[in-house]
Amino acid sequence: MKIPLDATDRAILSALQEDGSLSISELANRLGMTPPPCWRRVRRLRDEGVLERQVWMVNPASIGLDLILYATVRLSAHDAEATRRFQDEVKAWPEVLECYVLLGAIDVLIKIAVPSIRYYEEFFFQKFSQLPGVREVNSSVVVSEIKNTTSLPIPAN
Repeated sequence: MKIPLDATDRAILSALQEDGSLSISELANRLGMTPPPCWRRVRRLRDEGVLERQVWMVNPASIGLDLILYATVRLSAHDAEATRRFQDEVKAWPEVLECYVLLGAIDVLIKIAVPSIRYYEEFFFQKFSQLPGVREVNSSVVVSEIKNTTSLPIPAN
């Protein structure tokens, strides 16, 4: 459900996407507001589900996760039970950063962060290939990053 946003709401969202550590006072100052109405707007955006959570992004390489991969998966079974089991397993793997069910020739797209190709090889053979219902996995290693953002484009209306 789309939430109606005015120009101030959009400015708040843009600012918080760029720096989620801004205090309400700093945010209000940037937007030319006083803190109380700014806080009310942020709270409303949070309560309405527009703002979901506040996090710090960790640089993967700084903690030894030097390899980012994307795996495409084709499943052999698409019934509700097989799909649920697959999803439950993948959700439990800390190496999996993102997982999406797709329409088309590929059933699932998964983003994975691991320390090395050797680690991924073990991960693949001990976890991925052991999942029931997985027919085919194709893995692609990220060589260089062109763009990586969590900021969504905020529509004018």
